[in-house]
Amino acid sequence: MVALIRDGDVARYADFDNRALGRAPQRAALENVPLIDMSPFVVAGSAEARQQTARAIRAASIDIGFFYLTGHGLEPSELDEMLAAAHRFFALPLTKKMKVDARLSPDRQGFIRTGGIEPESNPDRATDIKERFFMSRELLPGEPARGRFKSGQSQWPAPDAVPGLEPRMKAYIVHLLGLTTALGRAFALSLDLPENYFEPHYRFPGAVLALNYYPPLDPATLKSTQWSFSPHTDYGAFTILLQDGLGGLQVRNALGAWIDVPPRPGTFVVNLGDLFQRWTNDLYVSTLHRAANFRDRARVSAAFFISPHGSTIIRCLPTCQSHDNPPRYEPVESEEYNRALVEQSNRTGRPGVARETADRLKPA
Repeated sequence: MVALIRDGDVARYADFDNRALGRAPQRAALENVPLIDMSPFVVAGSAEARQQTARAIRAASIDIGFFYLTGHGLEPSELDEMLAAAHRFFALPLTKKMKVDARLSPDRQGFIRTGGIEPESNPDRATDIKERFFMSRELLPGEPARGRFKSGQSQWPAPDAVPGLEPRMKAYIVHLLGLTTALGRAFALSLDLPENYFEPHYRFPGAVLALNYYPPLDPATLKSTQWSFSPHTDYGAFTILLQDGLGGLQVRNALGAWIDVPPRPGTFVVNLGDLFQRWTNDLYVSTLHRAANFRDRARVSAAFFISPHGSTIIRCLPTCQSHDNPPRYEPVESEEYNRALVEQSNRTGRPGVARETADRLKPA
């Protein structure tokens, strides 16, 4: 059972701090998110080049849990078209978007309005000002029935509503699944594990693509804890984020200062989630981040959430524990952890928060 903080306490999460609590490693208070070249793992670079990338990932994962990614194999024009397709979907009339309402899907894939799955139930709450459209990967040959968390459950608008949307998104997901494998190898090497260590866990990964739409915010009408996307940590192993050119994403560094993560053309932003922090016994960090669109036009992004196969038991990795550094978390099933937090988010219109995550991020 995953312990969640109460729905009414979610707003307090904006005030949590990720200062070291004595048990965490020393983290540098970065003022800029590092840029890392992934090409040695994407195009089979030399062992020395892969080690260099792995060392850079280790440093970024310890210090802030965020990094920009280049050398990922997608052209800037392909990324631009992804964002343009997102704009075309969200520009549809609400009646057409509601034809793929997430409530029509048993696994809540599809369109989610501002306020969550049931916005009528949150009239007095400071919900995030965003719309979302969720898709999952297709089922793979030989995939077991258990642990499929949302896979194969996508809803798609009619082909004439947003021409080309379905094939473009499916192709994008397939490419990012390949990038997931490459990142898994890099993360393994960064943790002094065999490069193929994570591959069994990512053979049938939890993989969900979320298109996010952030209309312009009017500060005069916002509640004190209201955002485009309020402060949160991600739930899974890691996220591959594509953001447009408007900006608005911020991450909290090791001293508790919010720093900008401005758009860099042709790059992704990768950030670690709660499951990876648990896997590494707090060596790598799942960090608070938030988004606010105060520009004069709508902002979009595309977040690809990756988790190990749903039945994977997340327990401390062998290279992240010792006699003097025993495991700090009880084992948890990947799908159980994700599902509990996603359901809370859908219900409240704000990110879900696990009790252990909240305790980890409270001020000392």
